[in-house]
Amino acid sequence: MAWFEWPFILSSVLTQMSIGAFIVLGMVLLSGKLCFGQADRLHKTMLVLWLMLFSALLLRELNLMLADTADGYRIGVEALLAITFFAVALFYWFVEKVLVGSDLFRKYCLVLAVFAGGSYLIHGLAVRSDHWLVASHFLATTLCGGTLLAHACLVRAQHKVEEVNTLLPRLGAIIAVICLLTGLPQLGELSSQIETTGAIMPFISQVISLGLLLAAVGVWLMPLVTKSKPVLGVMTFALTLSIVSSYFAGVGF
Repeated sequence: MAWFEWPFILSSVLTQMSIGAFIVLGMVLLSGKLCFGQADRLHKTMLVLWLMLFSALLLRELNLMLADTADGYRIGVEALLAITFFAVALFYWFVEKVLVGSDLFRKYCLVLAVFAGGSYLIHGLAVRSDHWLVASHFLATTLCGGTLLAHACLVRAQHKVEEVNTLLPRLGAIIAVICLLTGLPQLGELSSQIETTGAIMPFISQVISLGLLLAAVGVWLMPLVTKSKPVLGVMTFALTLSIVSSYFAGVGF
């Protein structure tokens, strides 16, 4: 993609990261390890996810307005899945906030929202499976970046589950390493394009993206290394690096 398509690129990044974060948060909520107060504070932080998804949809529409739409507007399956997830997740959030129905009903709503997010993830991987570098960046944004965002939300909600502070960074690091190992061989193809077509920007963008991904995971792991509790400032810095990494990945294609 070209630089001027930044609304569509940023829209994809925000959508993937917010859906990945909700999947992780949904699993934490379903585990039952959060008390009522912690869960209530976590639901308040989910406003960030809804803002990200709303901004993503707005940016997407702006990009379509600026693009050539002579062939007419046709919504894709991935966009439809994202909109469906947004609607289902918002419904769950509403019934949880106002305590509509029984605990079992609200849990079913959460499971449905997580399932909708999982459907988006599976479809996204399926349509990108022909190009492993693209698929690895999708995984890095949705799962690694999403897990990082989920951890930041939990830190903001002042959770008390110590296992989360060790499990989520390690999980993110494993995902990042897998994405790096699957993406690095594809850089050879991009380097060969420099000699044949002279296109150097895709290669540079992907190198920057992978470098920033490693930097984000490194910052994320710092509290584990120093044996201290994660703070929101460090999490925000790592999250910023992850978002910029995902943006450069989009520019590279």
